Amino acid sequence: MSTTTLLTLEQFERIEGDDHLELLKGELIRLPPPQRPHMESCEALFERLKKAVSQLRSAHPEIRIGKVHIEMGYLLPGDPPTWLRPDVSITYFDQPGERYYEGSPLMVFEVVSEYDTARQIAEKVALFLANGAKEVWMIYPDTRRAWVYDGSGIAREMQSIRTPPLPGVEIPLEEIL
Repeated sequence: MSTTTLLTLEQFERIEGDDHLELLKGELIRLPPPQRPHMESCEALFERLKKAVSQLRSAHPEIRIGKVHIEMGYLLPGDPPTWLRPDVSITYFDQPGERYYEGSPLMVFEVVSEYDTARQIAEKVALFLANGAKEVWMIYPDTRRAWVYDGSGIAREMQSIRTPPLPGVEIPLEEIL
């Protein structure tokens, strides 16, 4: 049985030379460098979401949506601390934070890789939802499907990105995978 040493946020921030890290309830998670297919999917998703959000803002200024980011860091409250960097995210319109966004983004999109463990995926989904995310999308390239979690306790399997927070937007997963 191994023991995990938990880190504070200050200790985590002082780790040098490695930008592929997350802090999950104080546990340091080292992520391998992303492979080309993974990053190409993330970039395609980011580009399509950014365009869709821009068009949505123009057509419906009353819909207040924040920014679309790729690999942005979010500091979630708690002791031990959690700092996560989803592949793609959309913030709330007025999301607080100076060094990092505070709390969960409005929406989280993760392109699941072979290095993601079921435990880490489940914990991240639960933490994002508990801290304010409206939806968490886990996109599985191998099956070309996504599981969508919205806090209702029921996950939906989807073939395209269609969601109430982005009315009228539809992005087939085939376009990003």
